[in-house]
Amino acid sequence: MENIIEISNLSYRYNQSSHRSLDSVSFNVKRGEFLAIIGPNASGKSTLCNALVGLIPYFFVGAKEGKVLVNGKNVDETDISDLSAVAGLVFQNPFNQLSYTTETVAEELAYGLGNRGVAREEMLKKIDEVAKRISLTDLLNQNPLELSGGQVQRVAFGSTFILEPQILVLDEFTTQLDPRGSDELMQLIKSLNQEGVTIIIVDHDMERVAKYANRVLVLNEGRVMQIGTPREVFTKENAKKYQIDLPEFVKLSYLLKEKNYWQGEIAFTEKEALNMLKEIKLC
Repeated sequence: MENIIEISNLSYRYNQSSHRSLDSVSFNVKRGEFLAIIGPNASGKSTLCNALVGLIPYFFVGAKEGKVLVNGKNVDETDISDLSAVAGLVFQNPFNQLSYTTETVAEELAYGLGNRGVAREEMLKKIDEVAKRISLTDLLNQNPLELSGGQVQRVAFGSTFILEPQILVLDEFTTQLDPRGSDELMQLIKSLNQEGVTIIIVDHDMERVAKYANRVLVLNEGRVMQIGTPREVFTKENAKKYQIDLPEFVKLSYLLKEKNYWQGEIAFTEKEALNMLKEIKLC
């Protein structure tokens, strides 16, 4: 499978900072992959997201080195409007995503489509389809500024999703949602991934990362510490070395093994954990 993203020796320092937020970062993402980016606070995760969609160098000011190729095109040499047709970003703070120029949720969802010159009939059809998929139908006539944080988060996601990007970059995009709302959106994202959309997600929920991601990239102090499958990344040794948390079922597996309740392999998936608990008659 071909690479849809190629990053070579990417370093970046914001103008107001004395240190690099990213330091010699190199990795590739396959088309249709589901990649999770994890790491402690201030490890460079959001900066990396900004670099993937062209906000670096076109919006943020700083010193950049290295190369970012998205769909075969160098980000530094590609118009931001062309990049937005390929890669879409959902911000960690959904209020930063609003245009603040619209009076209804429907208009907010249509904002990007209008900039692309999409015909009104097609625009209305897309708004209706997206609203149904992310539970916004009853809010289409509401003012975006009168919504709850969780509702704004859905609108922020919808305004990116409606543009049908080949790559969805999601920077802790469920922070304002309750567990049920988060699960609903994650199910939608998984279905989009199965349809061929490349997903890159920054998340602190390790259970979610282990459940959905094909690969996990660990960032610390702006550097790539490790990249591999959840099974390869979520070990006690890596957790201690890279300051990352482990999924609760992985912690439970280690604990049961240490207490001699379990003699088999450590469970790195929910299914494996359930089978382990059944075998030792704890479930």
